[in-house]
Amino acid sequence: MKRIFALFLCLCLLAGALIACAVKGPDSAEDTTTANTNGENTTANADTKGNGTSDDTEHGDVTDAASTDREDITTPSDPADDENAALKAALRAEFLKAADEVIVNEDSVTFKDATSTDGSTLTIKKNPGKVLNLYASFTTLWYEAGGSVIGCIGGNSSKELYQEYIGRDITADAGMTVVATSSSGKKWDVETVIALNPDLIICSTAMSGYSTIEKPAKAAGIPVIAVSYDDFSDYLKWFKVFCNLSGHAELWDSIAMKSLEDVINVLCEIPDENAPRVFSMFASAKDLQANTSATVVGGMVTAMKAKNIVDDWDNASGAERLEINLETVFAANPDIIIIQCHAGTDAAKAQVEEIYGNNPVWQSLNAVKNGKVFYLEKTLFHNKPNSRFAEAYEKLAEILYPDAAFSFKNEK
Repeated sequence: MKRIFALFLCLCLLAGALIACAVKGPDSAEDTTTANTNGENTTANADTKGNGTSDDTEHGDVTDAASTDREDITTPSDPADDENAALKAALRAEFLKAADEVIVNEDSVTFKDATSTDGSTLTIKKNPGKVLNLYASFTTLWYEAGGSVIGCIGGNSSKELYQEYIGRDITADAGMTVVATSSSGKKWDVETVIALNPDLIICSTAMSGYSTIEKPAKAAGIPVIAVSYDDFSDYLKWFKVFCNLSGHAELWDSIAMKSLEDVINVLCEIPDENAPRVFSMFASAKDLQANTSATVVGGMVTAMKAKNIVDDWDNASGAERLEINLETVFAANPDIIIIQCHAGTDAAKAQVEEIYGNNPVWQSLNAVKNGKVFYLEKTLFHNKPNSRFAEAYEKLAEILYPDAAFSFKNEK
């Protein structure tokens, strides 16, 4: 996301240069006036040499010549249009960088997964018959890409995800095996997983998932994909991998590329003025943390030209989330506070009220006093990756720039 913001800055400088050149042009208006005053071959002089007569033939000849000249002149493009096209192209290239590295072969797909730290790739055959997905968020993405599974993770939070994004609780599907009630590999029954004899296992490197299943799966000759996910670019990459593996490559254009264009359109409408200072928080199940721009939500804030105040904090370790010091927050005094909700809006509100409700420093923040504290919808900003990124970008754009005349508002 920081790369996306850098592109914005570079393109804004380029746009300024383009506009300046277009306004002045290759010859200035002053130069043209001088030429018309002193020159001998202007249209005005030609009319004067005709002694002011209105001979139809002479005027006709002059008009035809002028028309011919005008037909040969190419109308200059609007610098604003050039700027917008350049920005869209740059954003498109940046977002698709990871997806473009995916190689789709006739009967297989080659790509890098979370274990490819040395640059190595993984090749998986298309149309695996029996797929086991051991991370709920990636299960919903696999279904969105046209796939299905014989085994998955259960538990209340997973069931909510399935209902929201697949349209049903797949744990109740006939023949479905619920291998565990948690995505944590430490709680899996590995023997049950291997006994299902899947053609492919999809899991995450988080929560000891991959480290738990890697060796047993390899010993059984079962290929494993270790999925890592950070942002919208990763969503596009994994959707490309999944839809080609599932045999539904057509979904790349109808779902992923449509989502990409919608996101780009939102970013291209972000104003250059009145960028707010934003404090992005994460309400986890246990505590409150601050989102840097390395997180999904923090990166979205930065991509929208707003100032993420957390990026100015000491962060020698390069952590994605930091502990909150209200005195540090007060020093920046953000215009807007956004809160990403792990367990839902109500739970996050209760958590914030319990920790900061009676804290005078919190109450003195401009964002709190002005009613600019926003709790982000869990299904849009926490349950990722999925094709609802454009909705999330639109919602955040309205929060950060409430007075902007976004075109997507008219489409709703």
